[in-house]
Amino acid sequence: MSSNQKLALIVDDSKTQCKILTKLLEEEHYSVIEANDGSSGVQKYISHKPDLVLMDINMPIMDGFEAARQIKKLSGTKDLAPLIFITSMDTDQAFIDSVDSGGDGILVRPFSPNVFKAKIKSIQRISNLYQQVKTLQQEQQQDAELAEKMMSEVIESRNFALDRVQVIKKAATIFSGDIQLTALCPNGDIHVLLGDFTGHGLRSSIGAIPVTETFRAMTKKGFSLFEIVIQLNKQLNHLLPADLFFAASFVCISHHEKSAYIFNAGLPDGYLYNDKGQIRKRFESSHPPLGILRELLPDAKVEVIDIDLSDSVVFISDGIIEARNEQGELFGVERFENAATEGITGNNLVSTVNERLEVFCLGVPQEDDISLVAIPCHGWIKDIVNTKPVIPESLNEQDFNRQSTPAWSWHLHLTGKLLKTVNPIPMIMNQINDIEGAGEHWHNLYTILTELFINSLDHGVLGLSSSLKKSPEGFSQYFNERTNRLDKLDSGYVLISLKYFPFSEGGKMVVNIKDSGKGFNILKVMKSNTEQLATSHALSGRGIELVNQLCDTLEYIEEGTSVTASYVWHNKS
Repeated sequence: MSSNQKLALIVDDSKTQCKILTKLLEEEHYSVIEANDGSSGVQKYISHKPDLVLMDINMPIMDGFEAARQIKKLSGTKDLAPLIFITSMDTDQAFIDSVDSGGDGILVRPFSPNVFKAKIKSIQRISNLYQQVKTLQQEQQQDAELAEKMMSEVIESRNFALDRVQVIKKAATIFSGDIQLTALCPNGDIHVLLGDFTGHGLRSSIGAIPVTETFRAMTKKGFSLFEIVIQLNKQLNHLLPADLFFAASFVCISHHEKSAYIFNAGLPDGYLYNDKGQIRKRFESSHPPLGILRELLPDAKVEVIDIDLSDSVVFISDGIIEARNEQGELFGVERFENAATEGITGNNLVSTVNERLEVFCLGVPQEDDISLVAIPCHGWIKDIVNTKPVIPESLNEQDFNRQSTPAWSWHLHLTGKLLKTVNPIPMIMNQINDIEGAGEHWHNLYTILTELFINSLDHGVLGLSSSLKKSPEGFSQYFNERTNRLDKLDSGYVLISLKYFPFSEGGKMVVNIKDSGKGFNILKVMKSNTEQLATSHALSGRGIELVNQLCDTLEYIEEGTSVTASYVWHNKS
């Protein structure tokens, strides 16, 4: 048989009929194999994979209907050849049974050679169309797999701390509508997102790349978690069709503040687990999924909680709790929480949840994407450069201190309500990167600017007292009071100025921040901070102490309303 010649299988217990059909098929350029009962017909179909099957109905051992059913069952939709029943049974029931058993056509004897050949050509046209569709589906499958691989590389491979954040990701189809993102903030905090687009498959993943790029870019530039949420909501509302939206949970874990900032928009409850597997807190959804509304709800805000460094934050998508078993029962919240508790205590959260899901579902097809992320609350501060640079010996200290003319300077004056709506730190860092280029030393400068600006805004303009943060519970109270005072703010100012002095092996940035507050006794505050930092649980005073460690000089004047910091770095050779 030539490579282009088609193969036909005749299944008939009449040798005479087999010879007649063989002759007719050969005239249509088919090669032919024969079987004389239904059972051997099934076996020869499996062995030879013919392009066409002609099946008698009444045969010994196994009739044609049962043989057709077995062939269809064994083949499924893969490599399935058209099947024509050849029979003398000219009844309605014979036609019905032939269709029910998987036949693609029926020929009733007697028929002329021309009618037979016309039937074969008709069936073959259908078969050819089926093969074309199958080829296109295979090409689409390969394209989809390639696209999914590329998207995964763009989205997942660039995640921060892949070895420390535990992840479950099981797509219901090739494309997953769930995404998990992690990114490091300039000050050493970590941002994590678990998101679930409506449905699953390619359509539900169209927003994944813009979400990923916005999340990472804004985190890298130092925007707060809530600012990122606001921007993503605007972006998705503009980008997505009306019936597609994005349920997501966000967390910012701050090691040095021993706190976490949480925002849940439409996902199942998130969790704060301790190392014994006990649930310390649940994070309920407080907002509709992103992309539905043009603007976030007026009362939308992040939830701030205290954390122990042994805790973990866990987010899940609804694919976990809505997984079903053979009886149609849902896996549910209780089963998940029990599995998570067992997994955390055994230090194998991912494998335990996976095992419990598999045992529960017992092979029932997955209906939705399944995702989980678990983020430890410790260790992140090690990822930021927090050591004080040393002025190189080759630079004369007197000359260094006498520098009076900066290479450039930059100033910003924020007043009133702008202090609520504008975050100046990413703006400043953008300017610096645009002028001087990127560099690791800017991480320290980001920390310095952030701490000094927040101190001026919080303690100067808003008049907040650090004493609110003396207990773990007080940090959330402090944050809520800060939000309330910002909402009512209509006066006051913060003036920020930068002066840049370059030298051959590094540079110096002089930062001055002046606010409209009442000031404070700097000596008293520094003494209080020293006493608080002597205790391992102190939550206030850490920021200014870190700034003092990073800066070459740090000076408060004008009763504490003005601070000047000098930051020096040495380029590594």
